[in-house]
Amino acid sequence: MRGIPYNKEKHLAKCLSIWTDVGWLEKGEEKLVERLFDSSDALVGEHDGEAVALSFAHSGTLRHASHHQDLPFCAISAVTVAYHVRKLGFAGTLTAELLARGAERGEAFAGLGMFEQGFYDRLGFANFPYTRISEFRPSDLKLSGSFSSEPVRLSKKNWADIHRCRISRLRWHGSINLPAAITRADMEVNKRTFAIGFRDTDGELTHHYVVRSVKGEHGPMSIAWMAFRTPKQFQDILLSIKSFGDQIDLVRMQEPTGIQFQSLQQRPISSGRRSSDSPHSKVGIRTGCWSQGRILDVEACINGMECTGAQYNFNLILTDPIGEYLDPSFKWRGCGGEYTIELSESSNTQKGLTANLPVMKCSVNTFSKLWTGTAKPSMLPYTDNIEAPSSLLEELDKTLVLPEPSFDWDF
Repeated sequence: MRGIPYNKEKHLAKCLSIWTDVGWLEKGEEKLVERLFDSSDALVGEHDGEAVALSFAHSGTLRHASHHQDLPFCAISAVTVAYHVRKLGFAGTLTAELLARGAERGEAFAGLGMFEQGFYDRLGFANFPYTRISEFRPSDLKLSGSFSSEPVRLSKKNWADIHRCRISRLRWHGSINLPAAITRADMEVNKRTFAIGFRDTDGELTHHYVVRSVKGEHGPMSIAWMAFRTPKQFQDILLSIKSFGDQIDLVRMQEPTGIQFQSLQQRPISSGRRSSDSPHSKVGIRTGCWSQGRILDVEACINGMECTGAQYNFNLILTDPIGEYLDPSFKWRGCGGEYTIELSESSNTQKGLTANLPVMKCSVNTFSKLWTGTAKPSMLPYTDNIEAPSSLLEELDKTLVLPEPSFDWDF
């Protein structure tokens, strides 16, 4: 089995049919989805001469706290297989080939949103930390003040402005930026999507938030994302959301990176108790892991890292399961192999092992957790298959001091 590059004339109709069957495409959205296909690196799986699977990726950038520049990133944006050919290997093969194509373009790290725990582990992916979804009454927000500028309503026609604002947002460790085509699709995928934003005196959109939908007259209101650069801009957004409190009973949104939203609410715990019997307006925090990532290029991820602790060198014997899913024609066979790793103010990687250094043996899944800061090195033996002296892992606790990562962009 081998993926075939997507050909619009040959494959579009069947791919739209697949998306309709799985519930990803509503009537009237064909042009939107067509643009999304066209903007991506897309592969099709064929069975009996017709397209039965479509997977595609977009190239972006990833921010890592120990790197001065963003790293090239491969976003697996969609993996779709027709119902009648499930379990024949299309999803695994097409995803693996998209990763290989990304690696051969020079992309250092990859990510995706998973439908269930375990499926993508076999391709070297590892979990990102939990995401927190805050559900709250807008009237309970405990802040006051005035807007820095008058709020304006934005529609899908403003997608280019929204994208420019989105990619210049305040960013943290693990955050990604993706192409404009993704923002355009995000704005157009739901007819009820709109945004509220703020412009400066020159008319530039400086901060905004996107409302995916409002269910009925009183909500819930679902907020897809927000983009801001300063505390005052964040306050503007919250003041705008609070102003809906007389009508909207519940707002649902992902907590921004580094911000504990519960501390911004009045009586969140008692509000949660009082709403416990209201399935559509229950106040509280939901947590779950829906994102995974994996290293594609060890040297690109390690070289140039500025680590805070003392210099530390070790040998790494890395396994990567992805090779068995790749056709022999791919030069990239995964990133498994033997490495000498130097973590320092200017970290470096060399192929091969160095005598008299401690040795770590693990999968790319586990090493991706370590590199992203998803797991503390000394805790990995409790959850992952890793062989390493405890002294090595304890040293890495001191050298790799990283915040929890977050893609901060659903895809």
